[in-house]
Parts: sequence; structure tokens; C-alpha cells
Amino acid sequence: MGSRYDLAIITGGSSGIGYSIIEGYLKLEPDASIFNLSRRKPASFSNVPERQHLECDLSDKNQRKKVLDELERRIRSAKGQGRILLVNNAGFGLYGETGDTPPEEHLELLEVNVCALVEITTRLLPLIKERGGSIMNIASTSAFQPTPHLSTYGASKAFVLNWTLALNDELKGSGVNAIAVCPGPTKTEFFKRAGFKDRVVPAGYSHDPEQVANMALRALNAGKPFTVTGLLNKLASLFSTMLPLALRTRVAGRVIRRFRPNPENQ
Repeated sequence: MGSRYDLAIITGGSSGIGYSIIEGYLKLEPDASIFNLSRRKPASFSNVPERQHLECDLSDKNQRKKVLDELERRIRSAKGQGRILLVNNAGFGLYGETGDTPPEEHLELLEVNVCALVEITTRLLPLIKERGGSIMNIASTSAFQPTPHLSTYGASKAFVLNWTLALNDELKGSGVNAIAVCPGPTKTEFFKRAGFKDRVVPAGYSHDPEQVANMALRALNAGKPFTVTGLLNKLASLFSTMLPLALRTRVAGRVIRRFRPNPENQ
């Protein structure tokens, strides 16, 4: 698998899937320029001029605007003028009854998972069209059905999937394509950040971030408009789409409730 990009931009690359995508990309293009937008700097970015970290709280609209201004300036002043890969990876989840979570936390999630993705993509799209390239948006298998107890997260990922597919169709003939990556449960800090007390995921559905990154990069290289990572996750997502929507919701709710043990039974 070869890389077709001279420059990559990624959000949330300090850990998890984002970090693994960076490492996978750099194995293909060790001298390529790469920009990371997140709160923390990736460990591999120290003392490497081609790897630039732009600190940003992606839930903050003002910070996003300042960082995008600076990012665009740096890209236009960079030496290379080859194709660009944009990876919108940053995101997080919230577990629990929807009404038990403060409104500001739901809105913060939407700012990161949806608003930042749309703003970054539409802001950089003219530049990517100038040079050619690809846009990879990290969605989730949660995108295929409503997700009780992960309601806002699942809805945000449904937006990412549908928005990316629509964007990819619009981009036909432009020299730019978009792909939505839908991982299943992944061994990252997601569970802890979302509020899960434990990970109870059947074997075969869960993957390491490195596995997800490799599958995502292969799907990108193959020109796919979207991919679900892992055979069991593909089958589960396909089965889910065959069910009536109300039944699909009930099944998802039952599955998700199993992920978090009842404290009364511990």
C-alpha cells in the first residue's frame, strides 16, 4: 500500500485511533509534512520540523478559527504542493440517560464531533481541491442505528456518516474524495471518557487502534466511500440496517446497557 499524499492534517492525533493513523501514515511517508490539531502534542512530534502540533480545544469556536487561520497560512507557505489528506478523527462519547447529563456536555460533544468536523472540512476544502486529496472522517458503527444511553454520540456519528457520503458524491470529478470510517468498539480512552465503568465487548468486535488505522488506510487507498472495520462489525451493521427502526433502537439499547455493569450488582 503506497501513500499518495505529501501533507496530512489530523485532529485528535495525540492518542488512540488518531495517533495510530499518524504512525501508519508516517511509515508510508516518513518525510511528509503533517499537522495535528488537539490539546496535547503527539509523542512522535518532538523535535521533528515536518511534524507540527497546533494546540487547540476543538470545542471552542474561537480557538478553532485562530488555529485554522494559522494552519492555512502554514500550508500555503510550505514547500510541497502535492496532495493533501485531511483526517477528522477527534471525538468523544457520553454514556447515561440523556436527561441526566448537563446540557453543556451534550453541546460540547456536538461541537467536537460535528461542528469542528464540518468547519475544518469546509474551511480547507478549497485548498484541498486546488491540490487534490482526500478527506477521512471517523464515524462509528453507532451511526447505523439510534443508540439509547449513547444518544447524542450515536446521533453525531450518524451525521458524520451521512454527511461524508453526501460530500463524497458531490466531489466526484473534482480530484478529491471523502471516506467515512466506522470502527466498532476500540481499545482507546473512549470508554473511560464516555463514563463506562468497564469494557464488556465480545471478542471479535473490538480492535486495537493500530488495527483500525490499518483498515482505514487500506480502505482509503482502495477508494471506498465508507468502511466498517472488522468482519463481525460489518455483519452486525448490515443486520442492524435490515431491522425496523424501532426494533433496531431497542436492540441497540439492550446491547449498550450490557457494557456498563449495574453498580448495585457489583
